[in-house]
Amino acid sequence: MTDIPAARRFVAVHARLIDRRRMDGDAALVRSALAAYQNPDGGFGYLEPDLPDPGSQPITALAALELLHEIGAPPDDPLTAGLADWLETVTRSDGGLDFVLPYDADAIPHAPWMAPPAQRSSSLHMTAAVAAAAHRAGMGAGPGRAWLERVSAFVWRQLQHPGPRPGYETKYVIGFLDAVPDRERAEAALDAVGRTLASRAAIAVPGGAEGEALTALTIAPWPGHAGRRLFDPAAIERQLDELADAQRDDGGWTFDWLAWNDAVGWAWRGKLTVDALRTLAENGRPAPAHA
Repeated sequence: MTDIPAARRFVAVHARLIDRRRMDGDAALVRSALAAYQNPDGGFGYLEPDLPDPGSQPITALAALELLHEIGAPPDDPLTAGLADWLETVTRSDGGLDFVLPYDADAIPHAPWMAPPAQRSSSLHMTAAVAAAAHRAGMGAGPGRAWLERVSAFVWRQLQHPGPRPGYETKYVIGFLDAVPDRERAEAALDAVGRTLASRAAIAVPGGAEGEALTALTIAPWPGHAGRRLFDPAAIERQLDELADAQRDDGGWTFDWLAWNDAVGWAWRGKLTVDALRTLAENGRPAPAHA
């Protein structure tokens, strides 16, 4: 049985302010905490634990959009509008986003996988992830509509070349196909993705930590997610049981990827503890009223 008081204590002691506010469940206070991360250019800094860059990055745009959706912010929210303006300035000529924008890797600590590449290029992984989050946040009905159409077109073009994709790229492609409004086209593309999956329970992460994998529940975390049909329902139920049982003695949840920094590990654990409680609640498992 999930120990809710222990989870709350863990978040209160170890989590970032943004995740403490998420645990409290007051949308206005979550928004206030999120606003502190927004840069003058409209993007967000410091919001990604694995890349604590004060400058704006696509991955922090992803995190911000997910939070704006979580709190039900309207499409014309100034935080969303400012982010749409920034995204327009960093989108590449083909409509894609960099996985990570150039930064001073000697000055800014970062996870190995967040190092700036030697040569810039558009990333399907990041573009699909940010586009999906933007669709869910309602950007298509707000100031970012033209930008969102442009980056979505990039993702659709990439999906014309079917075949097995790396684990996280597959996760975010499935997420994009869940979020886009053109359901007939998305369902056909999901069929094509499903034919490339080696398992109906999890997707391995090549090059990740030993045993690292993306579970079906991680890829399609809520019951109405379009990607659910690609996976075995029994696997989803088993993974929900495993998620509930994964609470540690200190009250928090943890992760299976490389822990490269102790402070970053606490930040991730705080976020994932709130995420775990929300996922359990969305799937009808016991969880607190505000998490």
